[in-house]
Amino acid sequence: MTRRAVSVREMARRTHYDAAYISRALRGIQKPSGDLVRTLADALDFTDEDERVSYAAAHPTRADKAAVRVLAEALAAQRRADDVVGPVPLLGAAEAQRDALLTMLRGTQGVHRDLLCEVASEASQFAGWLNIQIGKYARAGDFLDESIELADDIDNPALIAQAYNLKGNIARQKGQWRAVHRYFTAAHIGADALRQKVVNGAQSASALAVLGRRKEAEKLLAEMEQLRDKAADSEVPGTSYWLTVEWLSLPIGHVYLNLGRRGQAAEHLRHGLDSLPPEHRYALWTSEARAALEQAEGGA
Repeated sequence: MTRRAVSVREMARRTHYDAAYISRALRGIQKPSGDLVRTLADALDFTDEDERVSYAAAHPTRADKAAVRVLAEALAAQRRADDVVGPVPLLGAAEAQRDALLTMLRGTQGVHRDLLCEVASEASQFAGWLNIQIGKYARAGDFLDESIELADDIDNPALIAQAYNLKGNIARQKGQWRAVHRYFTAAHIGADALRQKVVNGAQSASALAVLGRRKEAEKLLAEMEQLRDKAADSEVPGTSYWLTVEWLSLPIGHVYLNLGRRGQAAEHLRHGLDSLPPEHRYALWTSEARAALEQAEGGA
């Protein structure tokens, strides 16, 4: 079975679990049983790619371009699986894959080392992201620091910017709004892709609003809305496949909410959430947006 996001109905067909039960589990309404978690993981075929990575780590001299591509595809599949099953069933495999990639990187030389280092940096980021979702912020921070070091090694500012984005997410969860502003400003400056710049700039504007720096927040918000219009014609970054133009309404909606403009916040948040497929709309990583929409509609 190919590892890609699938519908709840299709997952029910493949696992023989009731679709309503799977839907409730994915939306966080009902805690999934251990059997369901394992069955979903098996259905998404995690183990085959784990074996490939283990083999590659044991044979680092075979890190040719094709091998690196397979490793990158395995990581991309895990990211998409996170949209469906959440972080818990993925965490062990993701951290094992990161370990294997680092082992492989230490034994790799030549023209393909930079390509492998890029994948290793992304793997460290993904491990960090999974730990953020389950509240293990210190462990997540260690993975993100590692990702930055690897990205520095190959002079990849886009990966560094994405790591700062995730560090900003940790700070936001902790309510450390000056750190939120600092990290997302760094991410905004470092990002190459327009859509990523919109997300990071909007997050920075949200922090300014919370910190009471309203004029600065409104100025930056206006700039990000203009940049969003320009970003509509840009390509979606491969490592940020979820950044559709509609999705960009979510971080902008958060800025409006933090500025107290609830009607505009609700409009943007609703638009962003409605653009997502159901398995993403009710995923763990969109829970903050759903809560913000509820808050905005309550005062709109």
